[in-house]
Amino acid sequence: MRLRPALLAAGLLACFVSRPVTAQPSKQAAGTALKKGEIRLTYLGNAGWEITDGTKVVLVDPFLTQFARWAPGSKGTDGPAQNDPYVPDTALINAHVTKADYILITHGHPDHALDAGVISNKTGAVIIGHETAANLARAYDVPDARLITVIGGEDYDFDDFSLRVIPNIHSALDDKHYYNNTRGITGNAPRGLKAPLRRKDYVEGGNLAYLLRMGGHQVVIMGSMNYIEREMEGLRPDIALVGSNSQRLEVFEFTGRLMKALGNPAVVIPTHADAYGDPKPSAAALADRKKFQQEVATASPKTRFISPTWFEPIVIPARR
Repeated sequence: MRLRPALLAAGLLACFVSRPVTAQPSKQAAGTALKKGEIRLTYLGNAGWEITDGTKVVLVDPFLTQFARWAPGSKGTDGPAQNDPYVPDTALINAHVTKADYILITHGHPDHALDAGVISNKTGAVIIGHETAANLARAYDVPDARLITVIGGEDYDFDDFSLRVIPNIHSALDDKHYYNNTRGITGNAPRGLKAPLRRKDYVEGGNLAYLLRMGGHQVVIMGSMNYIEREMEGLRPDIALVGSNSQRLEVFEFTGRLMKALGNPAVVIPTHADAYGDPKPSAAALADRKKFQQEVATASPKTRFISPTWFEPIVIPARR
């Protein structure tokens, strides 16, 4: 997927680091050829990523539509009401997505799954996710040949990369009342849905994390501010995309336990921490990002911390 310049002003802090490590990630122009063993990660906002080794392009929870809420005249609203249609913004998708081979969906909420069906139809990408993610994609006439339904625990080989599907749990929303908040955002999406879908159709449908092995690297991918510790123990990624907005503070020793379970990754990059694409994040949101960086530095002093900027590729060199 080639990424064109951002349509909006940069909302995240520029790349910064906290501790030196052997690998030295760098910013690189989109489309620049990668050397053998390099991997390029590009932040698409919210929990969205493009990851490529120059051969295969894997997207994670692409949600380009989020940026429409901050466009002039939109007043930064939280999107449509639960019973109203929630339609992918094809102009934003077309502006940022030109190629994708696979799309990984961590769960079915709209800020993770809304754009996947349109992107699959545009690029031919195969969608990997729970049955809910598949049913949401079917609503956009994505054929079963481009759907791989998983439940967590699978470890699949795709020749150019391999993918371990990790059982996971959602962030502890609503002061830990996530599963009894009466907002209708849990449960599973049924077959038979037809686009345009309502916002209420985008229910969680279970939660997944992933371990992507690509180009000699191992990348842990999270789409929530929560995890099952025993499922993370023993994984040894060199890169961890950690769901890290303030909801992580609802979880006991979130950062320290995760760093220990993962064996102190060489690189940590926060995800799902950009105030949903807000180009002018609040002082509280900025302070929380800094707090998370400090948590990582305390728990894993040798880990390099990178705060991503929308649509600016980050190249991780070959592992030594």
